[in-house]
Amino acid sequence: MSRFTGVRTMERPDVAAIPIELPPAAPASPGVPTGYDWYVVATLFAVSVLGYVDRVILSFLVEPIKADLALSDKQVGLVVGTAFAVLYVIGGIFLARVLDGRRRMPVLAACIIVWSAGTLVSGLAGGFALLFVARMLVGVGEAGLNPAAVSIISDRFDATRVQRPLGLFTTGLYVGGGLAMMGGGKLLAELAARPPQQLPLVGVLEGWRMVFVLLAIPGVVLAVLLLATVRDRQRASPDAPAPAHGGAWRFVRANAALVTLLATSVVAWSMNNYGLLNWYPAMLMRSHGMTAQDVAWTYGPAFLLGGMAGCLGAAPVQRALGRRFGMVLSPFALTLGCMATLAVTTFAGPLMPDRGSAVAFAAINMFVSAMSVTSVFILIVAVAPPRMRALFTGFYMALVNLTGGAFGSVLVGALTDNVLGAERLNVSLSVMAAVFGPLATVLMLFAIRIVRTRGIAAAG
Repeated sequence: MSRFTGVRTMERPDVAAIPIELPPAAPASPGVPTGYDWYVVATLFAVSVLGYVDRVILSFLVEPIKADLALSDKQVGLVVGTAFAVLYVIGGIFLARVLDGRRRMPVLAACIIVWSAGTLVSGLAGGFALLFVARMLVGVGEAGLNPAAVSIISDRFDATRVQRPLGLFTTGLYVGGGLAMMGGGKLLAELAARPPQQLPLVGVLEGWRMVFVLLAIPGVVLAVLLLATVRDRQRASPDAPAPAHGGAWRFVRANAALVTLLATSVVAWSMNNYGLLNWYPAMLMRSHGMTAQDVAWTYGPAFLLGGMAGCLGAAPVQRALGRRFGMVLSPFALTLGCMATLAVTTFAGPLMPDRGSAVAFAAINMFVSAMSVTSVFILIVAVAPPRMRALFTGFYMALVNLTGGAFGSVLVGALTDNVLGAERLNVSLSVMAAVFGPLATVLMLFAIRIVRTRGIAAAG
């Protein structure tokens, strides 16, 4: 039995048991964080905010885009989910390897430029095909953000201090989403009240198109700022090559049952989570008669505040669970609790009879979901060697986007188009929750049983 509560080590000659614990800093690890270290975190936070605004603004503008381009709900699902996810997955794994082995700032700056170009083209699209291609550009550009940020931050903060900066970085997702709804709704309302705008070279643009065009500008500014003011920290082992894929593959083989359960649990969670995230604003409009501006100033704050609270609350909750379950099981216990809660709240929220309770459930969902996302990033930093953290993050992001990101939204749209009807979008969301929420929870429970009885093995 190991010194960690309830976790047994594996007795195999070819592998060594490793508990998932935040290890002590190596001699070359970063020391006390400086003001510049926090400036780097703040800059990455700003990039994260912009990235998520550019990513989710399309979900908020679904209704005017659908009307203007004559799209079906299934086509909307393909544009919102699949188009982004396909190249996000492909680009994420490739960029993760590049980021682990080379200078990260030029790569990240190039990624920002690419997704900003995709945002611009989204506003110029005249039909489904070009809009699909534009969202693919956004996907491949944003694929480098999380792997780069996790790698950069973990090189500047040792393992005993990294939870807080990672939590702050992750809040950018929810600040960006909230701003996309609140700012996007206000901007769309103001632009809709004006006649279409005539721009040089591109012609006449309706209100929703102008939103995309204006959002493309800050990306160029942030890319230049990143290159001019943020420098890479020298890594603990600068002469060591980036680890080969074989090391990760040996780890997977040594923990095949655990990895399979964790992967399928995350897949089920992402199917439910992405479908809800991308369709909830449209559901509020269809089921509760809310306008775009109504959604902006009710669901937007719920998304922003709930998500921020979940990100910042993950570290103290995980530490508290660590005192009860030990540092090995606490990340798993937190994730299990989040999944079990989401199985209930994501089912109930879309079926609420009034807009107030539907928005309240949205805030709860954002809080719990954000807490689980932050916990996973902390876990990656704890487990992965410094020069494999971008790769591990890239694989995780690829998994959730290849499944939930690519097909969660499409499945919701297919349910409304072919089975339930557009007016019953809320029922489609609850059906997704009823299927995938309990499945994710049960699979995570089985994964925890493996950790308790067998431990976690690293290839020797």
